Amino acid sequence: MTHPVLVLRAEDAGRMSRLHMRCFDDPWSAVSFRGLLLDTSILTLGVERDGGLAAFVMAQTIAGESDILTVATDPDLRRQGLAATLIGALINRLGERGVSRITLDVAEDNAPARALYRGFGFTEDGRRPRYYTAGRDVPVDAVLMSRNMGL
Repeated sequence: MTHPVLVLRAEDAGRMSRLHMRCFDDPWSAVSFRGLLLDTSILTLGVERDGGLAAFVMAQTIAGESDILTVATDPDLRRQGLAATLIGALINRLGERGVSRITLDVAEDNAPARALYRGFGFTEDGRRPRYYTAGRDVPVDAVLMSRNMGL
């Protein structure tokens, strides 16, 4: 099943914040999202399901490299290819813009996300020890991953 991909704008900040709140223990506010969405270095793509925002990815490009800032998928709609659709669309759009490399960090204990990124050619480059603390009894490492766009 294909999922049409939309470019999200400042007016989507509220629904992005509500979805982020369902996905993370340290969610970003609508004000934060609005500020990011107004930044021309930021590209945000989303997928809707039944009229609501089901998933989104946000990346910032500076000096020809992009960093994925956040990915959120409605917990009730995970494992349906929404994040894969968004990551694939993001890679294509960033490639069209001449981006040479994409970076991200992901929690060490988030095996599904790490597998998704590996499937798109991302490799593990390093770690930030004990980086993720919100909602956890024991902090976990951030795994740093990147993908060269020439692949």
